[in-house]
Amino acid sequence: MKKSNKRRYINKQVKVLWTDSYGVTSGWQDISEYKAKALIIQSFGIVIFENDDVISLAHNYAEKTDNTMKQANGIMVIPKACIIQITSFSCQGTSNRVSL
Repeated sequence: MKKSNKRRYINKQVKVLWTDSYGVTSGWQDISEYKAKALIIQSFGIVIFENDDVISLAHNYAEKTDNTMKQANGIMVIPKACIIQITSFSCQGTSNRVSL
């Protein structure tokens, strides 16, 4: 991913399409016909940190209130070198809401 504008997505809801590593094997293997494919991941969250090297998504996020601090959990750090695409979006005003 191109390096530019390090805080471009901070506090935005995003979908990040990125390439992950996988497959730690144990022991010796015959690799004469070994093949591998890229593992493409889609991650969704609010960007809580961003610099030239990484982007951090919070999968759960709460703004500061009178009783609580600004907080998050499910935080994932993705190296920007692995990112294929970032799409920002908003859930506000969608017509697919369901009342419980």
